[in-house]
Amino acid sequence: MARITIADIVKESGLSRATVDRALNRRVGVHSRTKALVEAAVQRLSRTSDVVPDWPTVELALRIGRGLMSQLKVSAEKLDAGELDVHDLYQMDDAAVLTRIRNLCQDVSRPLVLTVKNTPQLVAELARARRRGKTVVALVSDLDQMARDAYVGIDNRAAGQTASFLIGRMLGDRPTTVGVVLGNHAYRCHEDREIGFRSALRAHFPKVVLVAEAVGQDDPTKTHAAVRRMLEEYPGIGAIYNVAGGNLGLVKALKEAGRAYDLLIVGHEANHITVPLMQEGVIDFVIAQKPGELLAGAIHQARLTKMERDNDQLLVDFAVVTRFNLPEYGLDAGD
Repeated sequence: MARITIADIVKESGLSRATVDRALNRRVGVHSRTKALVEAAVQRLSRTSDVVPDWPTVELALRIGRGLMSQLKVSAEKLDAGELDVHDLYQMDDAAVLTRIRNLCQDVSRPLVLTVKNTPQLVAELARARRRGKTVVALVSDLDQMARDAYVGIDNRAAGQTASFLIGRMLGDRPTTVGVVLGNHAYRCHEDREIGFRSALRAHFPKVVLVAEAVGQDDPTKTHAAVRRMLEEYPGIGAIYNVAGGNLGLVKALKEAGRAYDLLIVGHEANHITVPLMQEGVIDFVIAQKPGELLAGAIHQARLTKMERDNDQLLVDFAVVTRFNLPEYGLDAGD
């Protein structure tokens, strides 16, 4: 499909090429009337020809699980969001991720949407890029404020509190031990979920005691081994909250220990991995949000200037999902 060029917009709007370029790239100092003229010209050109706007490319650098990655790719195909350049960082080591992000930060004209660990090295690299004019949006997992212009995702501390409420109410008012499966504390989303979970248990369910952690690094193999060790050490655990990924490894460990159907399991994301496990009855609840809403919000934030952005957080609603209210996006077959 042909694209609307800057030359097309210059001819249609009567503005100079430099002005159109500044408006399209959301530069600081462009008057609102000028932006309106450019947007109106783009809309007229879109209606009268088989073209799409030539918006700046948005880079997506995502270190997320297979289920959510598959959903975001499907969402990207459905969105009329201009050109997206997707970089899949799944299970890349920290040094490789840092190198990739450093390379992506060289071109400051391209906004960057990313999900990465909140490490000092990455924070410093992103902060330097922002000082040079790069727009950075944290997706799913937040970063230090110096490293990003905006965060788009759920309130992860509230999600952890929700998991605590589900487990506390389901287990009843009796002494019970529970476990939590972690990915990595360097992911702010994992840390916030665990903090919310712990604090809500202490405040509202003092008889439900968190006794064990299994660190799975979002990897099914590592999660399997970590959960097996946890169940061997604490065989009487009544529930597990998985703040991260690796659900196939978690379920494998439960089945090997003979605990697949008598443990209460709360996790995250409704996708082609978790939905069959819920239908089977191994996972009871997941806390999930619409992937398309996540992606659309992140792309929108990436194309705003600092003056246009009135908030550095866009919190997306989440829901508690069971096998009885599976969302349409969760039924996608995936990769």
